[in-house]
Amino acid sequence: MKKFFALAAVLAFVPCAAMAQDGDATLVGVRAEARIGYETPTVSDSGSIYKIGSAVSYGGELGFDFKLGKTVQAGPYAVYEFSSVSLCNGGACVKEQGNLGAGLRVGVAVSPKVVIYAKGGYARISFKATSGTFSATDSKGGVQGALGVDVNLSKHVYLMAELNYGDYGNYGGVNLARRHVAGGVGFRF
Repeated sequence: MKKFFALAAVLAFVPCAAMAQDGDATLVGVRAEARIGYETPTVSDSGSIYKIGSAVSYGGELGFDFKLGKTVQAGPYAVYEFSSVSLCNGGACVKEQGNLGAGLRVGVAVSPKVVIYAKGGYARISFKATSGTFSATDSKGGVQGALGVDVNLSKHVYLMAELNYGDYGNYGGVNLARRHVAGGVGFRF
């Protein structure tokens, strides 16, 4: 979490010189977005997939988009989303605490107000298990990818929608993954 806030501080002080480049300056620069989504973490083995649960997630993303050409942009991002996914059986429960992601986002402006993008990078998912008075937490790192769209409402405000998939690899003999859809509102500075 400290790394997320450190990245946020760095991005807040990055000069916005990219905003002065040719073309539509509203699609580049520092951005921050509030996100809400629906997710399904799963485990699988031998071709069978089991849902840990499905529930709402919420969080935020920070990023900086640079213009690479007339219609192409790219830049780093960091996202953290809290989760309400839980699975209980009797007195024992497993709850997802959240998902941290960071990587590179590449977008193509298909109009002066719309960007279609792809993201790829590192993800880390955290769980907490409880049973009676016993409690333990664990996390697992992996890779994530996403496809999404930003639609500018004004010079500084945009709406976003995104499909995301995280693969955390082998976890206790099963493959751990996360499927996620999110929407939200973003601000460019």
